[in-house]
Amino acid sequence: MRLRFLAIACLFSAAAVASAADSALLKFVMPDAKVVSGINVDSIRLTPFGQFFLSLLPAPDAGFEQAIAVTGFDPRRDIHEILMASPAEPGKKTGLLLVRADFDKGRILTLLKAVGKTPEIYNGVEILAAPAAPNRISQALTFLDSSVVAAGDVDSVKAAIDRQKTAAALDPALLAAIAAMSANRDAWVVSTASISSFAKSVPNANVSGVLQGDLIKAIQQSSGGVTFGSTIEISGELTTKTNEDASSLASVVQFFVTMAQGAGHPELTTLIQSLSVHSDSNAVKVSLSIPEAVLETIVKVSQHTGVRTAPRI
Repeated sequence: MRLRFLAIACLFSAAAVASAADSALLKFVMPDAKVVSGINVDSIRLTPFGQFFLSLLPAPDAGFEQAIAVTGFDPRRDIHEILMASPAEPGKKTGLLLVRADFDKGRILTLLKAVGKTPEIYNGVEILAAPAAPNRISQALTFLDSSVVAAGDVDSVKAAIDRQKTAAALDPALLAAIAAMSANRDAWVVSTASISSFAKSVPNANVSGVLQGDLIKAIQQSSGGVTFGSTIEISGELTTKTNEDASSLASVVQFFVTMAQGAGHPELTTLIQSLSVHSDSNAVKVSLSIPEAVLETIVKVSQHTGVRTAPRI
């Protein structure tokens, strides 16, 4: 199977929530979560850009088709919604990926056992764990029910199993931000973690230094989302400590936008022509509207000119 094709298909499915975040998935999120992102795959799959993006994926090879035939699972068709969450603790690579899809649980588990994957039983639930590589955290996967899979580090997966019986309450501020951001967007992310807290995890010294600047330290919460349609709407918000911080941050962002407009890249100029940046009390709000046809053209031009529009997998 071409791993890249499968990964791209899953990530595209994970690049898309016309309805609020699924409470059936949220109940499995760790109570100390600080970063949560959500995706309504069903919603984006029906949009013009969704169809266009799917058309760009390489044709599945024999290995991929065989995997579908054996498991009965096709990520391009069977994934409905995805939720990702993490406590965002610096230096700790912990997190949870929750996928709601059409799984043939029994068929998949039987197949895995047939190829020598012996599950661990935790609180009556089968867990498939991968041996930890040097300096890496052991990863695991489990079926929380017939339609929800959880994957992540072993401790996070086991804790999600525990929350099947006793769901833990999330931070009210995080829940409120999730409700607001997921209400009418196809893809969204919310973070109550300080952006500067990630500075030590960034290998590039220059970027790490920027993240530790006073203005970045003033950002207390961030969020963003995308709505797909004939016009693609992208929006984001940065909440700072004070109104003055927000005003200063908006000015800095606008300065970089102006620089980008004069950089001489037609595709970039087209993208940011409708970009709006302004401060509202202690928040910086950013919005961008792109006609779907224009974005398709930009993607096509980028392909022909060799510009990478997404990281290689």
